[in-house]
Amino acid sequence: MLEAAKQSGANAFVYTSTCCVVADDMGMPYSNIDEHWPTSPRFLIYGESKAAAEALVLQHTSDMMPTCALRPSVLCGPGDHQLIPAIHACIARKETPFVIGTGSNLWDITYVTNVADAHVLAAENLKSSRTAAGEAFFIQNNEPITFRDFCLAVWAHYGHIPPFELHIPERLAYLVGLVSEALAWVTGRTTTISRGSVRDACAVRYANGESARRVLGYEARVGIEDGIRMSCEDLAHRLGIELPPPSKQKPE
Repeated sequence: MLEAAKQSGANAFVYTSTCCVVADDMGMPYSNIDEHWPTSPRFLIYGESKAAAEALVLQHTSDMMPTCALRPSVLCGPGDHQLIPAIHACIARKETPFVIGTGSNLWDITYVTNVADAHVLAAENLKSSRTAAGEAFFIQNNEPITFRDFCLAVWAHYGHIPPFELHIPERLAYLVGLVSEALAWVTGRTTTISRGSVRDACAVRYANGESARRVLGYEARVGIEDGIRMSCEDLAHRLGIELPPPSKQKPE
């Protein structure tokens, strides 16, 4: 892609990387990470491939074609077939009362149009001041939310409130995930819980957005509450259902 961009006369190159180039060690917490953090020494294949591509892009920055990389967090928004659908599916499976770990772990979620805004700002920077050239930037809503609160917000848009809460220790959930994976391998069926999903549910992963704000002028235009609502509306439309009217009751 770099060679094709050069040959076509492109005067800026913005690479869509991922926060996973740093936050990819599933056993390590990542609190308020910034661009000074090194890339993870322990990669899953997704993070490994993204880190290799990001390094290549940043190494090839030049006066003729300045480059930079953006590291978005987990995304939600129209067309999402992974995050919101998986959390919504917990309602039908009656899994919403179960809290894996403490439920207080903070993580980043980003509405997709905010990431699009960041790409435009990065391209404009590379074509003007070029202060972003050769740099990588974490991109997120800058509103860390606990994983449990995020799930509760999604379920609430579908009119569901868990009838009770039952905390499951992370180690026990991890063991259940291991057994579920083994059963899925034997039976050929999919599993709703795995070691990876347990680690994701308990992970602390949020980044500092100061560099993107200072260099690119990036601010999330769509807040987390509106982003969750519009994501749920989009899934409801695809499922052919109507969301109940929002509750007017204020939280205590």
